[in-house]
Amino acid sequence: MSHSQVDTRQLRQNVRLLGDILGDIIRQSEGESLFEDVEQIRQCSKHTAEDDTWEALHSLLGQLDDQRILAIARAFAQFLNLANIADQHHTTTTDNAASFSAEAALDRTLGQLTQTVSAEALQGAIDQLHIDLVLTAHPTEITRRTLIHKHGEIHACLTQLSRTSLSDSDKDRVRERIAELVTQIWHTEEFRSSRPSPEEEARWAFAVIENSLWRAVPEFLRTIDRTSLKHGIMQKAPDWSPVRISSWIGGDRDGNPNVTAKVTQRVLLLAQWQACDLFLHDIQDLHEELSLTAASPELQRLTEHAREPYRTILRPLRDRLRDQRDRLESALAGSGEAPAAMTKAELLSALTACNDSLRTVGLGRVADGKLLDTLRRVHCFGPHLITLDIRQESGRHAAVLGELTAYLGLGNYLDWDEPKRVAWLREELGNRRPLIPDHWQPSAEVHEVLDTFKVIADTPRAALGCYVISMASSASDVLAVQLLLKATGGPVDLPVAPLFETLDDLDRSSSVIKSLLEQPDYQARINHHLTVMIGYSDSAKDAGMLAAGWAQYRAQESLLAVCDEYDVALQLFHGRGGTIGRGGAPAHQALLSQPPGSLEHGLRVTEQGEMIRTKLGLMPLAVNTLGQYASAILQANLLPPPSPKASWRELMNTLASTSCAGYRRWVRDEPNFVAYFRQATPEQELASLPLGSRPARRRSDGGIESLRAIPWIFAWSQNRLVLPAWLGAGNALTQALENGHGALLREMNATWPFFHSRLSMLEMVFAKADVAISTLYDRVLVIPELKPLGNGLRSELQSAQKALLTVLDNDHLLAHNAWAMESIELRNIYTAPLNLLQVELLRRVRETHDPAVEQALMVTIAGVAAGMRNTG
Repeated sequence: MSHSQVDTRQLRQNVRLLGDILGDIIRQSEGESLFEDVEQIRQCSKHTAEDDTWEALHSLLGQLDDQRILAIARAFAQFLNLANIADQHHTTTTDNAASFSAEAALDRTLGQLTQTVSAEALQGAIDQLHIDLVLTAHPTEITRRTLIHKHGEIHACLTQLSRTSLSDSDKDRVRERIAELVTQIWHTEEFRSSRPSPEEEARWAFAVIENSLWRAVPEFLRTIDRTSLKHGIMQKAPDWSPVRISSWIGGDRDGNPNVTAKVTQRVLLLAQWQACDLFLHDIQDLHEELSLTAASPELQRLTEHAREPYRTILRPLRDRLRDQRDRLESALAGSGEAPAAMTKAELLSALTACNDSLRTVGLGRVADGKLLDTLRRVHCFGPHLITLDIRQESGRHAAVLGELTAYLGLGNYLDWDEPKRVAWLREELGNRRPLIPDHWQPSAEVHEVLDTFKVIADTPRAALGCYVISMASSASDVLAVQLLLKATGGPVDLPVAPLFETLDDLDRSSSVIKSLLEQPDYQARINHHLTVMIGYSDSAKDAGMLAAGWAQYRAQESLLAVCDEYDVALQLFHGRGGTIGRGGAPAHQALLSQPPGSLEHGLRVTEQGEMIRTKLGLMPLAVNTLGQYASAILQANLLPPPSPKASWRELMNTLASTSCAGYRRWVRDEPNFVAYFRQATPEQELASLPLGSRPARRRSDGGIESLRAIPWIFAWSQNRLVLPAWLGAGNALTQALENGHGALLREMNATWPFFHSRLSMLEMVFAKADVAISTLYDRVLVIPELKPLGNGLRSELQSAQKALLTVLDNDHLLAHNAWAMESIELRNIYTAPLNLLQVELLRRVRETHDPAVEQALMVTIAGVAAGMRNTG
């Protein structure tokens, strides 16, 4: 079933049910008058294409007092949250499995692959399947954990209602439960009163693991088992572990002064505590169930012929986990020392003995039950729950070495050129004497960096993922981290991943890696395995989406070629976000648009901000996300996309160059652009809202270049211009069409997944953008001298949309994806009023700092984010 054929009747019925329940609660809690205001605005919103309706709506909202406008904003934000719950439920219910489920995606992919590749090749590809999801904390997840829990409960209720066997009285009870939950939501504060700490962000991520991924990972593996057997492929063993969960939360200190060495230590302990707690529940369940007496001679020997051997061997593990959890809790509370971490071997010993015994005595069915799920969790999560990445900006490492070399009387490392730096770093990496003097007293900033490296040295290797260097641009950036690891006693096998972010850095990335691989000592240290991170957000902020996308593609191609030349296995680490401007796209489509060979060593990808909840927050959603990733990886590795033809490359080079010039003409060269941006969007207000632990800027005194990519994109999505996702691309497409390349553009769209993905993302962006809403922001918020900038940008948006439709040979957007268009239109009924409210609130908050106005503004920001879905 294609997206355009998806039956949305149940979706609309659920949206109507939830909306009616919320309406009743608003009427009961706030009075008939407020309900009538909300309903009037909602009805007007269905006809916002008419200018006089816009003016009437804006005039109505402008007359409301602060408390009234807050209540109305809350109403529309909650309507959107409920609509999103219904939308998510629609994509995970049994009736829609043919369109959205992991099993359906894998079944389609395996069915296609069995017709074209050998069984051995397919078995090998499944054996080597690797998905590493890296959870990150960014200031776009606004929803509190308590509300996320209630949203999950409503999802479960909708699932109950969808069962045809449910009696009328049972349905009434479920509806009453929904009404209870929506009442709780309405009477709960939506937001934190202050910014979350990195530790609180980590707890939020661990809650996602507990509530969703803990069950989703083994269920996903069972899905692969079932689908593989259906296509004649051998079922995998319990130790097969294609999924790994990593995290940046508590380890990402790039520009975040709140992430310190002590914070990293606590987050690592928190992760261990969460793992102990989860495994303890698993072992208690198994202890309850495995009351069997039939056992292998080996298990009988291990348990000294106990009457219930499985319970006997599980009991010490249960007690060990309980004791470890309690000691970790005491350490976190400051009333005890942190215990030594448990090992995977400790977890596996008793579980493996039970599994082997059950299979030996012919009880494989029991072994394939909860025990198999627990074994697979051990191999995925282990005693550390996640593998923590450490990220730091390259200049912080250089500053350490600058102070150190100055202290040692060697001159200042910061003053050395690249060849001198590399020569010194290589010499010190091979030197056996200590590098750091015992009595050296560095500055506080340098001390903090060294403390982080000492935390790394004290952490079990199994708890660490890799060390990511942001703003990496040279070989010395990588060697500096390796030297600091060596000097502090850290693990020399820890992958040190340069993150290439800007356009120039992406273009130079392969030469940087080649200069490293030319060094035999470097190859020995990495054991012929290398991780390189590709930055999507900062490159797009630097050059625009189209030029950045092509730079990312070419960088991956050249990196793969260099690593192949030196026989090094390259794992590409994709720093994607949820938005188009940050590399976001439907998972399957995005992966198949990568260069051939880029997924040979698996997928490592960031799951960022609110997209963690959107893609992984519910167990069925997480299973489906993993299924989409797995099917795309298998297809990409066994039926790789075509390499671009020479004519495609030539035109793509031209498109990228034209696009970059068009983008920078506005963002860099227009002297009033920054002033316009800050007036026309809520960018300044975003920086002061408690949306995340990390500051919105790398520097407080900078312009666009210092603004982080996430608030940069987040702000433009709020005023519905969504500028970072399309600016420049329209110029490029228009010029190519004028130069007679229309046929070649259509050929590229039809046969080259990379180019098709770019155009599909543009189409989705244009469907979510709204010229009328952007115009209203300008009319109310922007001074007259700057309004021509907004008019010019909107003119470019409309020209870009026209050019895209010409290339697609369509007369309207999403012509081949009616489901997506219907989903956008359904949410826009509630999103548009929030935009109008936000305009009025921005006007008020810039005149006064009334707490009620600021709270209402936060509600609109959260609501628009919910309506736009992928905002950060």
